[in-house]
Amino acid sequence: MSAVLSSLQELSGSRQHQRILRLSFPNDDGPDAVLLANRLEADEGLSRDFEFVVEVLADNAAIPLKALQGKMVAIELVRGDGSLRYFNGIVFEFSLVKTDGGLVFYSMVLRPWLAYLALRKNNRLFHGRSLRQQAADIFGDYGTLADWDFKVSGDEALTMVTQFDESDHNFLSRRWEAAGLFYHYEHGASGHRLVVGDDSGAAAAIDGASPVIRFQRHGGAREEEAIGEWMAARRLLASQIGLSSFNFKQPMPLHANSRSINQQGDVLPVESYEYTGAHGIKSRQDGEDQARRRMEEIEVDGKHYAARGNNRFSMPGRWFRLTDHFNGADETSGQPDGDDEFLIVSVHHSVSNNYLQNAELPASYDNRLLCLRKSIPWRPGRGFNSQRTKILAPQTATVVTPQGENILVDAFGRIKVQFHWDRIGQNDEKSSAWVRVASAWAGAELGWNAIPRHGMEVVVQWLDGEPDHPLVTGCVYNQQNMPPWKLPGQQTLTGLRSRELSPDHGNAPGGRGNALVLDDTNGKIQAQLKSDHQHSQLSLGHIARIDDTTGRKDERGQGFALETGGAGALRAAKGLLLSTDGRARAQGGVLSRDELLSCLEQALDIARGLGKAASSQQGGKRETGAQQGLFEAVASLGHGVGNEADASGPAAAGQAVIALSAVAGIASATPKDQTHYAGHNIDTVAGKNQQHYAMGDILHTAANNIEQFAVDGDVRLIAHKGKLIQQAQHNSMELTADKSLTLTSVNDGILIRAEKYLLLQVGSSFLRMTPDQITIDAKTLNLQSDAPSISPARGAATEMPTFEVGDAQRKFVAHFDGDQSARAADYHYKIKLKDGKVIEGITDADGQTELAQTDAIHIAELSFWKPAT
Repeated sequence: MSAVLSSLQELSGSRQHQRILRLSFPNDDGPDAVLLANRLEADEGLSRDFEFVVEVLADNAAIPLKALQGKMVAIELVRGDGSLRYFNGIVFEFSLVKTDGGLVFYSMVLRPWLAYLALRKNNRLFHGRSLRQQAADIFGDYGTLADWDFKVSGDEALTMVTQFDESDHNFLSRRWEAAGLFYHYEHGASGHRLVVGDDSGAAAAIDGASPVIRFQRHGGAREEEAIGEWMAARRLLASQIGLSSFNFKQPMPLHANSRSINQQGDVLPVESYEYTGAHGIKSRQDGEDQARRRMEEIEVDGKHYAARGNNRFSMPGRWFRLTDHFNGADETSGQPDGDDEFLIVSVHHSVSNNYLQNAELPASYDNRLLCLRKSIPWRPGRGFNSQRTKILAPQTATVVTPQGENILVDAFGRIKVQFHWDRIGQNDEKSSAWVRVASAWAGAELGWNAIPRHGMEVVVQWLDGEPDHPLVTGCVYNQQNMPPWKLPGQQTLTGLRSRELSPDHGNAPGGRGNALVLDDTNGKIQAQLKSDHQHSQLSLGHIARIDDTTGRKDERGQGFALETGGAGALRAAKGLLLSTDGRARAQGGVLSRDELLSCLEQALDIARGLGKAASSQQGGKRETGAQQGLFEAVASLGHGVGNEADASGPAAAGQAVIALSAVAGIASATPKDQTHYAGHNIDTVAGKNQQHYAMGDILHTAANNIEQFAVDGDVRLIAHKGKLIQQAQHNSMELTADKSLTLTSVNDGILIRAEKYLLLQVGSSFLRMTPDQITIDAKTLNLQSDAPSISPARGAATEMPTFEVGDAQRKFVAHFDGDQSARAADYHYKIKLKDGKVIEGITDADGQTELAQTDAIHIAELSFWKPAT
């Protein structure tokens, strides 16, 4: 190195002013050594982090490498007009390359402050934050390093955005690229600024007095900064974009498309179709905007220009006007076709100070450019400087609610969760956006509904793997939330157990609840539907008690049991069948009732036969029409249902009757009272005996007739100790016997008396007694007596019983609401019955009307009033 100065100090002092690269530390924190920039290889471009590789000459081989790490360095490039272009960056790599004599060679790699973001990986959620706000939240963690500007319009807040297992750098790049945003850097002596934008057409011109860069071959004056090589290139691209998406709030696919404005010539039109996934398109306008952005991303590669030159004003994110390009007829000659303004997309700078060359050899500068017509929007495209993040494996999370609440849910059944990796969330309703919950069955106001509750651990998957679109697909047990029945001991139990939503206890162990249990114990299967409220439950099968979490307990029997500690009701508007007539394996129709119909038919035959016998022997006429109608109603009970779908009968299908049948008998008992009432007829028929017993009285009362008829046997009325009283209070009494009639007083006499006469007649002979005389008429009269003579007549008064005339039917009584003892006396009334009959009048002093109480059930309309006085 005879041509090399012996001292770096001499090199720096005598020759740096002749060179175009200068190195400085803006913060005055450089090492205690002389450092000279000898060479610079610099790459910078839109939406790329620049990388400046500087060959540094030093006089000290002992500089600690970490002393330069993280330091800000400014490289000054002196332009032809004397102005400076700064390459400002932070030292991310510093290495000792070699030593050569008294010179030490170091390599220094400068990157932007944004490169720090590639070092930190994070997991976090952004709620209701725009892209600018997301960037501000992240940049705030990097202190004063972050120098940035955000030139974006229409930056709307997003409901929830997820950064998952990715660097801050990748996250922001991914979000910006999806939104069609790009960035570049502006450099100065004291730092560099990140500029994010959405309109490349608004780019500034290159520095200098004019935005013009001349085209000049290397044969010209090299001192003039120009472009010496210019190459235009085209690439065949898709000519149309198609997008589709699905939004559950508008549950139908949403489509959007955009055609390219790039004139590619006579080529086959090709569409690039993409399904953007759930929520990928928010509205029709959003779909059109996205399709346009996607098309612009493709059009960027449709035609571009590569150039080489030595213009030191070239910077990415700036535009220039190319002049003096040689003439040519078409693109293959390299001529720009029409527009001469170009956006610089990327630049590679090669600069050398030539410190180690001959002193007379000047410093050198060359660059390579990639350009795009300024009129064509530049978009980086997704994945340009990022990797798409997907969550392909399921995770679990914890359900959260506001303080003190058991459930938080919206109209769509969505919930909120706290992800285990979220260090910012506070386990409350702000921990996430609404998250949809998958169901085994969901339809139009139908399906399975079980809302996860506070503290439950739920399984989360992500629609299309997109971190912003979680979906709860299930729940899992953990140490805090154990299964409803203790395992493995109760492994035969399958079912559902819910919990009463008591304050602060809706998902905690213990407390009341509801359950549906399927018990598959070998040989003892059962099913139970139960509510802990008043211990109400339906049990089917081999019934064993199942309480709390301990599962099966004492056995209670087999069959079914419906029980409650409260009130119960069993209603069927179209008929109810209660029967012990078995159906093996539930065969036949659900209303199968052949045995009952056979019994009812037999009862109807008995009633008809005995009734006919009674009426033929001077008995009253028996009415079997009601019994016949009820039989027909029961016969038609199941028509139109199941295996009787095509059946028909004299009565309409679905009669509102209760049909009761028991093979071995029916027992009905109560320790207190029992009432039986029929608005019309009560027919009681027995195939053998019908017996009535009472420890008190048996009283039969009828508004009309009471008749007893025995076809073959006797009719016995026996008073064991009391009197036998028979009265016809307002009519005659007849005692008739086909044979003898015997009246016997065992221990006393027989008294026969009458108010007007007494007639005893046998054949043509009779004895007639009146109050005034006794007449005996017979062919022969025999009077026999031990008495010597007939005593004179002695009259005796006869005291006859008296009978009051009473109304055999109770009348319908009007009283005031809430007090039955307060009778509505002297009120006008009008009563209309269901058959159209009208009864009008004035209530008496006891509030009675002319309507019989038995007809009250037929009232259709009722009104009472007192006329105005």
